[in-house]
Amino acid sequence: MPTDLIYITHWWFTFLIIGLLSLPLSFIFFGKFADLGYAFSKQIGFIFTVYFVFILSITRIARFSSLIIYLGVAILFLINLGIFLRHKKILISKIKSRLKIILFQETLFAFGLILWSLVRSYQPDINGLEKFMDYGFINSILRSEYLPPSDMWFSGNPINYYWLGHLWVAVVTKLTAIPASVTYNLMLATILGMTLTGAFSISATLIKKVSPKKAKKILFAAGIISAITLSFASNFHTPIYVIKEGRDKYWYPDATRFIGYNPETNDKTIHEFPMYSFVVSDLHPHLINLPFVLLFIGLFLSYFYKKHRSYLHLMPLGFLLGIFFATNTWDFGNYLLLSGFSLLLLNLKDFGVNFRAIKNTALALITLITVGLITALPFILNFDSIAQGIQFVKTRTPLWQLAILWGFPAILTGLFTIVLVKKRVGFRNLKASDLFTLSLLLTSWVLIFLPEVIFVKDIYISSHSRANTMFKLTYQAFVMTYLASGYIAIRVLTLIKNPLLKVIVLTFFIIIFGSILSYPSFSVKSYYQKLEVYKGLSGETWLLEKHPDIYKTVMWFRENVAGQPTILEAPGDSYTEFNVISSYTGLPTVSGWFVHEWLWRGDSKFPQERVTDISQIYSSNDLNLTKKLMSKYGITYVIIGEFERQKFADLNEEKFSKLGSVTFSSGKTRVYRVSKN
Repeated sequence: MPTDLIYITHWWFTFLIIGLLSLPLSFIFFGKFADLGYAFSKQIGFIFTVYFVFILSITRIARFSSLIIYLGVAILFLINLGIFLRHKKILISKIKSRLKIILFQETLFAFGLILWSLVRSYQPDINGLEKFMDYGFINSILRSEYLPPSDMWFSGNPINYYWLGHLWVAVVTKLTAIPASVTYNLMLATILGMTLTGAFSISATLIKKVSPKKAKKILFAAGIISAITLSFASNFHTPIYVIKEGRDKYWYPDATRFIGYNPETNDKTIHEFPMYSFVVSDLHPHLINLPFVLLFIGLFLSYFYKKHRSYLHLMPLGFLLGIFFATNTWDFGNYLLLSGFSLLLLNLKDFGVNFRAIKNTALALITLITVGLITALPFILNFDSIAQGIQFVKTRTPLWQLAILWGFPAILTGLFTIVLVKKRVGFRNLKASDLFTLSLLLTSWVLIFLPEVIFVKDIYISSHSRANTMFKLTYQAFVMTYLASGYIAIRVLTLIKNPLLKVIVLTFFIIIFGSILSYPSFSVKSYYQKLEVYKGLSGETWLLEKHPDIYKTVMWFRENVAGQPTILEAPGDSYTEFNVISSYTGLPTVSGWFVHEWLWRGDSKFPQERVTDISQIYSSNDLNLTKKLMSKYGITYVIIGEFERQKFADLNEEKFSKLGSVTFSSGKTRVYRVSKN
């Protein structure tokens, strides 16, 4: 516990410093926000630093090291110092006037960080689902001399997935010098903290701008509602099926695996949301990108509030879209769609329905796309798309299931529409906050219904054909609608004049918000074993307890092997404990999780060829063939342990003594270093 507290404090202090360093830059972008954009200062600071490191390393100008990270932070400091000196008086004045809300935001961030660090400490294992993949990306980056990082499960090739978010984790790991086994869990908690503060900032600002004379408690109420709902809520599946089946029988993943599973059909889909992501704790691209998604939405809201807009103001938004291409490529399309609707509504409001509105929207979108693609170009040049085209769906979701999953956003949309109609304000007289909320809702419904029409084809065919498309699109629909919840709820309540009606609507809100916020009581209790046994923040303790010889092998590699020489371990199926050594060390093996490499390489023949060769290396009695195959992949170390013995019944271990020598052994696990001759 004391060590964990030191880690949390050190981590928090690092983010605090980066946030404070970036506050002048945040003020430039978010000067009209309720908190001056303090909620986004940490994201701004790290996105600058990470992209600086990314560009220098991927162009081979400089090695990926702590030195260039410190250089990036130093340049960040100098830029912000220049801004501070130029706007010193107004910045100090603004900070003083918003000091309470800034302190509240930092407290809210710390609350999220501490809360989820504590929760994770009851089940911190980096094991299960896709944690090996995410941890492997981080460890491979940490070992990389230059970017792009090596694929730890396909030696000789770079990672062919979205990995810039994992670079962020690696950068902070180097900056803090905290073990990656701990920073994995701390980053999950950090994302929760940033989600809370980002949602609060956006929702509070929406209310502040539409009702500037209202009491500050209204502003705080909107912010808190959005922050809590986006971070912790589920869909209506939870309250409906808890009532239907009983609390003891409710299984929390069912809220994300409903269509195709209940009732059972050949249309298996995925419709996850942030709280599920936090609970199962895969440090996956859609979750890592969440703080930057909120930054993008905040920047677009800031753009809405500008009196005089220019294409120059679109540059930061285009830059972020480019970042999305490398952190979670789907979000490039998702937020380009939001950009299109937002810009169109804004131009229709300013100019009416005419050619000028269409032209301005098109030119603005071209600007965003151009800046985004230029930003992402170094990543794109090292990435082969894993999509295989777009097709029309053959099955669709029954309306009753859509109502359960998206009933809450439907209620919000309906109430918001009633408010706009009752106000009898023409479209061109809508306030910026209302117009922006309208664009969030409109984009969300398009993202919800798109998987009912088309899907992006990948290797997941047949009964899972539209699963990934629905997952990646509706995840962001959830983010946008639940983010708007605080603003819509407070907006509706403040516009109701009849006291009795206000009480009725307030009661209604308390019931529906309370029902979807019951999800953590089921999910946390289940996944974290009722929070009964404290295990600490290290995600590797399970390996020491369950596979002590493998753990010692991992530690030996870390302490004795530099760079990224190729190792050989038994290839395994996805979602198993196979390939833990390559994942935990970042050392590339010849072939790892089969289905994942099939997805990333676009064809099963590529990993299958390697699996066949690996089988020959471990099992063949032909020394020349074995030497030839090891030379083909440049193998330096061969591992023989419990997974290899399990995989290859006819394993021929004796021959490796003739091809090299044992450099490490623990129990029945041995590591052979292959002789160069």
